[in-house]
Amino acid sequence: MKCFPHAPRESHSLLATPLSFHDTAFRRKVEPITFRVASGKCVLVGGLAKIEVVGDCKPFLFTFFVSNEIKLHPTDSSKAEEFIAKHAGTMLTPPLEPGSERVEQIGEFESHTIDIDGAGWKEAAADITLRGLGWVAVTGAGTATVKVSVPKDIGVSVRPPLMPFDVWEATAKYTGGRSVRKSGKSKSGKRRRGVGRR
Repeated sequence: MKCFPHAPRESHSLLATPLSFHDTAFRRKVEPITFRVASGKCVLVGGLAKIEVVGDCKPFLFTFFVSNEIKLHPTDSSKAEEFIAKHAGTMLTPPLEPGSERVEQIGEFESHTIDIDGAGWKEAAADITLRGLGWVAVTGAGTATVKVSVPKDIGVSVRPPLMPFDVWEATAKYTGGRSVRKSGKSKSGKRRRGVGRR
């Protein structure tokens, strides 16, 4: 079983209500979920972070280790701001409703641009940590330029991968309404069931 720490105290002020913190904390076993992200695409981590690939580089795999209650949404980078403004608090949580008001209270996001040198497709090259939310393992070949946009009080850093080999156990398909973890066998040989994020 994977056990992860709770969100640190310094991030509490970003959350709309105690229920919002309840959604970002790791209350049960985390089911990591992986997206293939190409240049010009991004993944929204609720309404609190945007992870995108920029520049001229090949697609990379991004494995998200965040609370199962956080809704992840892949989209075009050009459509992300409009989507957050329209769906924060409903399709994108946290923040909880009224999402638009809470997004305004959180204020402007700041961006961090990070270059990740891939270690190939068998293992992650690095983790991008989002303080109070979790982390994202980055897997691929070549160099990926990753732009991370978060509220000012959410720290961003890079470290060696904590779970470098989980990428293929967590590959997801996106159906438009939700992301569903792909069924497969774990390293123990037991069959995994597909896990959805509603």
